[in-house]
Amino acid sequence: MHRSRNPEWIINALTRLRGVSDRRSGLLKCHFRRIFPDLDETSVNGLLRQYWHRHNRHTVDLYHLERFEPDLLQKTVDWCGREHLDNAMKAEKGVLLLVPHFGDERSMHILMGMAGYPVEVISSRYLGDGEIPRRARLAVGERWNTLHFPDENPRWMYRALSKNHILHYSPTAYGGPTGIWLEMFGVPDLVPATPWKLFSRTRCRVIFGSCFVLPGMRFRIEFEPMELPGDQAGFTETVMRRVERCGLEHPGQYDWKNLVIRHRESNTINRTGTIPHREEVLERLAVPRDEDPGSIADLGELMTLREV
Repeated sequence: MHRSRNPEWIINALTRLRGVSDRRSGLLKCHFRRIFPDLDETSVNGLLRQYWHRHNRHTVDLYHLERFEPDLLQKTVDWCGREHLDNAMKAEKGVLLLVPHFGDERSMHILMGMAGYPVEVISSRYLGDGEIPRRARLAVGERWNTLHFPDENPRWMYRALSKNHILHYSPTAYGGPTGIWLEMFGVPDLVPATPWKLFSRTRCRVIFGSCFVLPGMRFRIEFEPMELPGDQAGFTETVMRRVERCGLEHPGQYDWKNLVIRHRESNTINRTGTIPHREEVLERLAVPRDEDPGSIADLGELMTLREV
């Protein structure tokens, strides 16, 4: 394929640049040494390169899919466990598709929309970006999916399930004051209670989804049915242990930036004693030491906090 039509060279160039210059690399390496103590320094650096390659691929995929058409799906996407999703749709109770920050979760719902699935998903409005990149980020999703935004009334989720649509939801999002504390990758993490609320109130079908990025601008999309306990704590623990297994088994595909952010947020919450509704408030309250990988808040103390 001609270089101008193959964005892989752009991804490789960005990976070489950002892996050296980005401040986040040092934080990531500290977390990698803690989570994967058996890795030598060469392997840690290799995992860092894989992270940046996935991160940059995630960005380039957005623009790549703008020019993508459904007739290319067969050559571009490997579907695994698709029968589980189709069977869940046949139950006509709606499908809660739990998709962690892994591989390219954003391309996943776009590709599913191209394949004809009715997917509804929450999206940032990207108000901090310029108008051109903002429209580029939203346009391809608006073409193939129904987009919703954080400031919308969450009733849209129940309406989506009542229409037997697929609700694409990230269990690795910020949990807020009603969230659930647990440990992820050795640090406290405040995860959303929304998946449990949706399941307990609607008895929708729950599918675990992941989108692997493959060489040659290809993808592998996997669907897995979940056997879930009937209580909130057990439900959430089961989901998040499955997410954690994604990272441990496929560390080059996991979005470790999410871990860095959640770790920083737990330290900010611990230091300030408050759990804001809006994640942007936590970001403004953060100080540099909150990111220190060696500083890990006590999970038990965090579980006693509420919004003030």
